[in-house]
Amino acid sequence: MDRRRHCSPAHKRGSGINNPGLSHRYHQRVFLTPSWPEIYVQDSERRHGLDRAMEEYTRLLKTYPTLGYNMDILPKISLKERADFILSALNR
Repeated sequence: MDRRRHCSPAHKRGSGINNPGLSHRYHQRVFLTPSWPEIYVQDSERRHGLDRAMEEYTRLLKTYPTLGYNMDILPKISLKERADFILSALNR
């Protein structure tokens, strides 16, 4: 999912701007991955540092439920186990 549409309201919260997160719905379940220092890498796609990533995670954790999304936090487990976790959650 392209989360830019939903991340923007997290940054502009309380600004009075029309909230696209309410008018352009995706699936009601959102899987959020915490910033994991052990695997965090800065690159051309992820230009900000770990501290800023953790701040963004906190904002998103607060914002998505206010937009009516059900949150699932991905646990720090192997890739296969995370995939199984997601599939299991989607089958609930």
